[in-house]
Order: sequence, then C-alpha cells, then structure tokens
Amino acid sequence: MVGIDIIDVNKIRKLIDKWGEKFINRVFSRAEQDYCEEKKNKFQCYAVRFAAKESFYKAYNHLYGWKALEIITEGATPYIRVLNESLRDEIKKYKINLSISHIENIGIAFVILTVK
Repeated sequence: MVGIDIIDVNKIRKLIDKWGEKFINRVFSRAEQDYCEEKKNKFQCYAVRFAAKESFYKAYNHLYGWKALEIITEGATPYIRVLNESLRDEIKKYKINLSISHIENIGIAFVILTVK
C-alpha cells in the first residue's frame, strides 16, 4: 500500500501563526515539537511531518488521529513511531517505509506499507 502527500510549507506556517500551540499540540507529539523547534526553518520541519502523517493514512486508508503517530528522525533516517495501541496492533503485520523531503516552501512525504 502506498501513500504520498505534498504540502505547501506556508499553509502550516499560517496555521501555526493563527492557532499557535493549540494547533501544534493537537497535531504533533512532544518529541516532534522538540525536534522541529530546534530547526532553522521549523515550519518546513512541521510541514513535512504533517505530510508524512497524511501519507501514512492514505496508505493505510484508516484514520486514527494526528497524534496516533509521530515522525522521528535519528541521524538522516526518518521513521514512523506508532503511538496508538490499537493502531500498533493492527499495523504490526506491516513494515512501514517512509521518505520525506523539502525545499523552500514545498514538503513531500512518501509511505509504503509492505506485509512482513
């Protein structure tokens, strides 16, 4: 199963400017927030994580909410950590492959779910 999402970074910037922490806390885990807030362009960071979550749900074709997942980057490799216990049980039969990228005002994420 495959999911892809492309996002305008300015869309996320406008949402954060308008709603501030209310939006950030609704969509992103504490770990995601800590990671993005350290970046030179935190809006790119938030946008690509938003796109990654969208991509996952497009691939899986079932919504669990924004904070059921978090996008973690260790070194150069991002991955999806499933936080919701029900979703974790459902998804355990799949390997989750994630690729994210961004340039200036565009972010993109690609998710492939393959049966283990």
